[in-house]
Amino acid sequence: MTTTMLAETPATYSPPKQFRLSGLGLLRSEWTKFWSLRSSWIVMVCAAAFGAGIGIALAFDYAADADTGGEAAEAQMGLSALDVMFGFGMSAVFIAVLGVLFISGEYTTGSIRSTMSAAPKRTGVLWAKTAVFGTIVLAVYAALLLATFFVTQLIMADTPAGGVGLGDTGVFRVLSGYVVTTVYLGLLGLALGAILRNSAGSISFYIGAIMVLPMLMVQLPWQWVRDIAPYTPGNVPNTLTMPDTAGAQLSLGQSWAWMGVWMVVSFGLAAVLLKRRDV
Repeated sequence: MTTTMLAETPATYSPPKQFRLSGLGLLRSEWTKFWSLRSSWIVMVCAAAFGAGIGIALAFDYAADADTGGEAAEAQMGLSALDVMFGFGMSAVFIAVLGVLFISGEYTTGSIRSTMSAAPKRTGVLWAKTAVFGTIVLAVYAALLLATFFVTQLIMADTPAGGVGLGDTGVFRVLSGYVVTTVYLGLLGLALGAILRNSAGSISFYIGAIMVLPMLMVQLPWQWVRDIAPYTPGNVPNTLTMPDTAGAQLSLGQSWAWMGVWMVVSFGLAAVLLKRRDV
């Protein structure tokens, strides 16, 4: 009588010889990650509610004051149709937080190890996240901002601020400036998340260094500090959203150039650290 002993061998996966992780595959992976995260939906809804909500509320308030007349209406006679859109500039902080979470969340859960194992060159993951995040924010914010603009114009149709179209002087430039600024700040948050790799630390740094510090710099007694304040990462896109750029500290061309500089610096540092540090 003989006994056959079967040795247990672990199952292994051998990818086909032609297997190659493509850029399209990385993009598809990051697209799936973005929309499968609950934080993506929550933060996007908060940003939309904040930006559109402020604009619509201001439009209703102005229309009501214009109907009743009095001091409130006279005080708002100089209101521009674009002034009610300023909530979108404030809501950009939600998008910046979302940019941080989009990459730092993987470090928090440890899933970044699986991601980098699938993409050992690493930087491809960063570029895929950048492309997916930037495209989504650009599309969603552009649609939302245009819809809000038309709704506020409908509300203020019978007021001095009504009757404004996209073809009027400066209107499309300012609206597109809000969209570009939001995408820029969101990508800046993503780069910070890649550099610091910690959600709380990245968000705290963004609020302190990008939002609060430039406001403090203009209050300090040293002129040279006030002179460099317009060139800080959070201030360089301000000119893009100004209806009248005559008094702006940076020209439109300078704003675009400095946004490019800060994008190159932040993502260049993020790419170098991603290659050199252990995940």
